Amino acid sequence: MTRYFLALLLFLFFIFNQSIFSQTKSDLEQKKQQIAFDIKKIEQLIYKSINKKKELLINVENLTFKIKLQQDLINNINNQLNLIVEEIRIKNIELNTLLSKQKKIKKTYAEMILKSYKHKSNLNKIMFIFSANNFIQAYKRLQYYKQYIKYKDDQINEIRLNAKLIDDVLESLELQKASKQNLVIENSKIKRTLDKENLMQENIIKEIKKDEKRYSNQIKTKQKQSLEIDRKIEKLIAEATAKTNNKLPEFKLTEEAKLISKKFYENKGKLPWPVDKGLVILRYGRQAHPIVKTTTIQSNGVRILTRENQEVRSIFDGKVYSIIVSKNGSHAVLIQHGNFFSVYKNLSEIFVKKGDVLATKQRIGKLGKNKSSGQTILNFSIFNNGATENPSSWIYKL
Repeated sequence: MTRYFLALLLFLFFIFNQSIFSQTKSDLEQKKQQIAFDIKKIEQLIYKSINKKKELLINVENLTFKIKLQQDLINNINNQLNLIVEEIRIKNIELNTLLSKQKKIKKTYAEMILKSYKHKSNLNKIMFIFSANNFIQAYKRLQYYKQYIKYKDDQINEIRLNAKLIDDVLESLELQKASKQNLVIENSKIKRTLDKENLMQENIIKEIKKDEKRYSNQIKTKQKQSLEIDRKIEKLIAEATAKTNNKLPEFKLTEEAKLISKKFYENKGKLPWPVDKGLVILRYGRQAHPIVKTTTIQSNGVRILTRENQEVRSIFDGKVYSIIVSKNGSHAVLIQHGNFFSVYKNLSEIFVKKGDVLATKQRIGKLGKNKSSGQTILNFSIFNNGATENPSSWIYKL
């Protein structure tokens, strides 16, 4: 009884561990696929403009981001390798346990067969039963003989079952070793590519540093252009917030708007992305430029790189508060969610108008591609009572 209980515990232990490993492996594989997809997207931009001298700054930014993604991919594969190594270790323990058990069962069975061989004649079996002193003893001997036959059959079945389990474990081990080898090869390829791109990055940076002042001015000009529209947005939101905070009847939030504001806050960290596919290439806050370290970037939101003609959607129920139309064809939409605002910039087409009531994930416009860089980027921001907040705190896995 104890032996079967221990075997059950061992079986449950391996099943439990297997389910945990499978789940973790699945998560890692999903993350790996996403990183690979992001790398492919960045590669398309790099190879489109790598030979354009005037796009040197954009090239090195894309390349730097790709290098980071590849490093993430290497880390992901290393984590998968660690899991497989642990799985192999556990499978080896399972295999050794099964082999030890099989050895004991075979030994017991061999001893039983040898003993049976010595008393193999049917006459001996019959004599064993009929030589009993009375009927009850004869009946007991008959039952004992039946149990002996059943025990022998059970031993044969257990040997066969154990052999099947050993074969399954060996097969699983072979598959895991093959997976491990494939991951090692994949890792080696990525590292070789990474070495080449690190060298390419160094060469481009050297080229930029020859004329760092000019590139610094390029960054500042772009920053200035971005700040101009940011100031317009901030002014509009500040006015709306001031009117609401003054509690004047005509500007007071309706009960519906209050409810939207409450629900927006309750969904912090769970809100959907403003695009269905994208890659964050610039995070929120003040930060040094990744290449020209002497220049600082102020980001009031995030920049999401996505595909050409990507449609943009509202992250939550709300109302179109304002639309800013730009001469260069890069427009912005402001959506109010009670005390909160979400802002979507770089739209080439707008599908909504001021005052429209929107539902979560309702499309609001389409993004345009930057003609010089070839990039399609959404500039996305969130405001709370007139102040910017980090979108990564609000959007799910941003």
